[in-house]
Amino acid sequence: MNNSRKALLPIISCLVIQICVGILYLWSVFKVPVMNAFDWTMEAATMVSSYMLFAFCAGNLIGGILNDKKGPRLTATAGVIMFSAGIGLTGLLTKETVGLMNLTYCVLGGLGSGFAYAACISCLQKWLPHRKGLASGMAVSAFAFSTVIFTPVSQALMDAHTVNGIVDFKPVFLTLAAVFFVFGFIGTFFVRLPDSAYVKSLPAVPASSKVHTGRDCTLKEAVKTLPFWCIFLEILFINGTWTLSIPLIKTLGMQRGLSEAAAVAVLSITGIFNAGGRLVMAAISDKIGRTAAIIVLSVLTLIGAILMILGVPGAGFVIAICIIAFGYGGPASINAAFTTDFFGPKNSGTNYGVAMLALGLSSILFNTISSKLLQGDPTATYIMAAFSAVIPIILMAIINNQLKKVKQQKAADTACEL
Repeated sequence: MNNSRKALLPIISCLVIQICVGILYLWSVFKVPVMNAFDWTMEAATMVSSYMLFAFCAGNLIGGILNDKKGPRLTATAGVIMFSAGIGLTGLLTKETVGLMNLTYCVLGGLGSGFAYAACISCLQKWLPHRKGLASGMAVSAFAFSTVIFTPVSQALMDAHTVNGIVDFKPVFLTLAAVFFVFGFIGTFFVRLPDSAYVKSLPAVPASSKVHTGRDCTLKEAVKTLPFWCIFLEILFINGTWTLSIPLIKTLGMQRGLSEAAAVAVLSITGIFNAGGRLVMAAISDKIGRTAAIIVLSVLTLIGAILMILGVPGAGFVIAICIIAFGYGGPASINAAFTTDFFGPKNSGTNYGVAMLALGLSSILFNTISSKLLQGDPTATYIMAAFSAVIPIILMAIINNQLKKVKQQKAADTACEL
């Protein structure tokens, strides 16, 4: 069997699983109907996406450790089961038990999503070690594309189970959980790592694109380096604008002149731009370098935040949100390759899992500041977002300086000693 055919089934399986566990960004569709159905407060409902995102990042870390020790099949299987169970149990909640949504939807669902995500992205990088950026881009694009597929599906399910303006979420979440479990669980049977013969037969990575110099760093070694913390802080700040936008897209879109149907459609459209940013910028980063790609995405995010500050209505709002979605999508794939570049593929699940904690911290930090200190004011919120988009540019300048030292010293273990 030739290489392309040998890799095809594991790669497709990982992408299917990513689509199944990728509804992380779908909360904007559920938020208001959940508030109405369960008599939940705006503040509590707004924080759901932040809590789930933090649990997802924790799942990346725990799942990454499990993946490095036991492999991607077991990790992905555990992730699919936890994720499906979390969504299904959410469908059994009532007004009296709605507070448990933070455990079912957020913690169990988020952890499961993180487990599967960590397994699939690591697996794809090992099947395509000569194209790490493209591998990461494919994995996280499929994850983001889930929004495109399941936004209209979820809306149709809610419409079909609405009585007197109130959605019965039991059949909605149970149906989604069943779909995710069936397709995701089938996918796990075909997840596996490549054999040594396959890896040896692949094209060599061009020397000009190498940052990793041959030594695989443990987490203990990685966290002692300046590049690791630059990547961690870059993830923290570059994602702030999007995490602030997730719970606002539908309601803010309607305030800016869109109909409810159009505002829901915008959420699907952002999924396309999110996925596009992940795939396009990951591949581009293989050509122009990770730092240059992050700088481009930071500038785009800044432009999107400025447009939101200006209060652009209608089509302008759609353009601004799509720019922000694209700017968020790109780093999601680049950073996975970034950490592997510096610290090697052997412990990539653990190293990237720790770096990804910054994404969960970003979600809770920025949304808490927005809701508590800024009282949810959109203008003040996006002013904060604009400032946060500038910081990654400075961090990339610091990493570029470190890369110059790597090239000058030409030492095999320089990346672990910076």
